[in-house]
Amino acid sequence: MPIEKTFPSRQLCFSCGYRNKDVKNLALRKWKFPTCHTHHNRDLNASKNIKAEAISLLTEGASGIAQPIRYC
Repeated sequence: MPIEKTFPSRQLCFSCGYRNKDVKNLALRKWKFPTCHTHHNRDLNASKNIKAEAISLLTEGASGIAQPIRYC
């Protein structure tokens, strides 16, 4: 499933959806999101967001309402 190249998979908190633009710095590997205080590893967080986005895109046509799947 192709995901948009501009999808901010590293910047979005998988738990709460907050977008942290500071994560564009590729040297930053781990951080804590200010809204939900969840600690993230950049690559694991990005992979969860990409999976959720792919599922959302796949199910969008089936129901007409796409909701990202978030696992806490």
